[in-house]
Amino acid sequence: MHSRSAFATLTDMRRAIALLTALAAFAAASPAWAQAGLPGGRPPDAIDGAKASATRPYTTLPPPPPAAERYVPARRFFSPALGREVIVPGHWERRISDQRVEVPTLPVTDARTGATVIVPGGGRPPVESRQGP
Repeated sequence: MHSRSAFATLTDMRRAIALLTALAAFAAASPAWAQAGLPGGRPPDAIDGAKASATRPYTTLPPPPPAAERYVPARRFFSPALGREVIVPGHWERRISDQRVEVPTLPVTDARTGATVIVPGGGRPPVESRQGP
């Protein structure tokens, strides 16, 4: 009987070694994220990936440089220099700086009589901040 007890112990030891070997192989084969896991001991899922993507900071591009030329549509206004309402035709203006643009020579029309007056070109403030052609 004594030999049977030793045999049972040897079989139990072999089973224990086989079980430990299988567990070690399983642990080595599992992915790193499964070993680390998330809080609560669960593996990451699609919701976690979407949340990480949505909360990730993003970089912004610098603003584009201002355009070198800009089209100014035709407009009508009172010119204090000429003392009457005039119509300025549409034209292109070239940017010199943030405060100055180059305006071409313009044929300005008197809104009442239709007479044309030539206004010489030159450097002026941008169209949003000037009172003349």
